Amino acid sequence: MKRRSGTEWANGLMIVLGLLLAGAGYRMFLVPNEIAPGGFTGIGQLANRLTGIQVGLVSILLNVPLFALSMRTMGLRFGLRSALASFGLSMAIDYLPVSGVTQDLMLAAVYGAVLSGAGFGLILRGSATTGGSDMLASLIHRRVPHLRVSVLIFSIDAVVIAASAFVFDAQAAMYALISAFLMNVIVDLVLEGPNTARSYFIISDAYEEISRRLMEELSRGVTAFDATGMYSKAEKKVLMCVISRNEAVQLRRIVAQVDSNAFVFANRVHEALGEGFRPHGK
Repeated sequence: MKRRSGTEWANGLMIVLGLLLAGAGYRMFLVPNEIAPGGFTGIGQLANRLTGIQVGLVSILLNVPLFALSMRTMGLRFGLRSALASFGLSMAIDYLPVSGVTQDLMLAAVYGAVLSGAGFGLILRGSATTGGSDMLASLIHRRVPHLRVSVLIFSIDAVVIAASAFVFDAQAAMYALISAFLMNVIVDLVLEGPNTARSYFIISDAYEEISRRLMEELSRGVTAFDATGMYSKAEKKVLMCVISRNEAVQLRRIVAQVDSNAFVFANRVHEALGEGFRPHGK
């Protein structure tokens, strides 16, 4: 019970901090400079220019029916957190006691994206969402399964950015595209941390010596897979070792010393959890 309570408090703090950062990003940089990087908030910016209705209020009005349709599938706890986060973001965008700090569009696009992306990432890490185009895309996907969520989100945001070229101007739309890209990068960075892991695959007849040295000198686990060379029909062992980026040079040195003819290829690891890397649930 204490652990769950602690987790809820941590989630709540991340959500609050995320709302403050995202609200500041929009209120200090994006909204004053008419940069609308997609989503319901972007629609709110367009509506605000055309009708004078507050940006956050438009976002709330668009999100209410989505939450009503999605609450059953979201689960009560997650749904309530998300509804509160959505309302909090709208209030932060409309009423946070900060104002625009620059009229330089490039600075506004970059800093607005960094602050807002970090905020949205923290909200997601706090096990909540602010609704918007992500939720709309999920609802559409449920009814039209062959339309992928990622494509739908991109399409919705692209329509908003394209519309901003007509409501604001073409330059604002170009900066909005830069901001949308940076925002997604920052959200991923906050959710998953810096991508510092690499997975190395090694094919060598000296697999036992290579694996022994990797385990002893790098203190990393090594996994061996059975494989067959389709040209020679020879049975081979394929070693897999996940290491940090800083250990890559040492791994290559070990392999070269043991078997200079070994075949090695590497992949960037999207996320590494567990022994030697980030703990689960962090």
